[in-house]
Amino acid sequence: MKARFGSHPSGRDLDYLPPASRYRIALMFLLFLVGTATIALAQTAPNSNLQNWIGVDPIAMLYDSDIIGQACLIILAGFSIISWMVIVYKYLHIRQASTQTDAFVEVCNQGSGELEEAFRLASNFPDSPLAQILREGYLELEIENWYRDGYDLDPQARLDIIKVSVERVFERTITSEINHLESKLVFLATTSSVCPFIGLFGTVWGIMGTFQTAMSGSQAVALSSLAPGISTALLTTVGGLFCAIPASVMYNYLTHRVRMLISRMDAFALELGNVVQKQVMKQGAMV
Repeated sequence: MKARFGSHPSGRDLDYLPPASRYRIALMFLLFLVGTATIALAQTAPNSNLQNWIGVDPIAMLYDSDIIGQACLIILAGFSIISWMVIVYKYLHIRQASTQTDAFVEVCNQGSGELEEAFRLASNFPDSPLAQILREGYLELEIENWYRDGYDLDPQARLDIIKVSVERVFERTITSEINHLESKLVFLATTSSVCPFIGLFGTVWGIMGTFQTAMSGSQAVALSSLAPGISTALLTTVGGLFCAIPASVMYNYLTHRVRMLISRMDAFALELGNVVQKQVMKQGAMV
């Protein structure tokens, strides 16, 4: 009977959004509201020059920011650059793993269904987690067959030993593949969690500086003296959102893709375990 490999699992809610992600989204929304309120307050100033100044180039606003605001923006820029590098790398990596997995399953299902043939095909799909599971399981099975004469056991006991041994190899390989797929994703989670706080810190710092200047005791406050605080508040708000939103969206998307591959690996390992068990029973019947 022809074996079918790697069918898509069903019955799992892969679209579940964990509480940590909801918390990050709420924090980013709060940061957005604070930034919007800052802009609204600044635009209520009677001097129209301030309204024009808000829309000018961000480089000028960066120079107008104080040292704390500039430090926050430099940190946010570093997070943004690295997170986009991680996003591009992991997207290509996970897409390659998914593409090769689909191709490997299709090739196996079009073949004879024998483990030996599937093992030979697995070498053509080095980025497929399913191919690596089959490869490691087949090698373990061959090792057990090589030493089968050393087992002074009845066929059922030998079958149990081989089954346990192969299942351990499956678990070890799945764990290794999961670690490989999830590597570097933690940086995206960190970026989406930390950057809103950095932006919020810069926003609050800028607003504090603006109020301190406005309440310095002078009846007429020069507009130029308010610029550093407002610049810090606006730019750090935008910077925190600019870093956190793409990182949060792509983290959820990529972890969703990884969960799909994990589900396929689990289902494939169960199917492959049944195939191995049948093959061992067939070999025992031939002895």
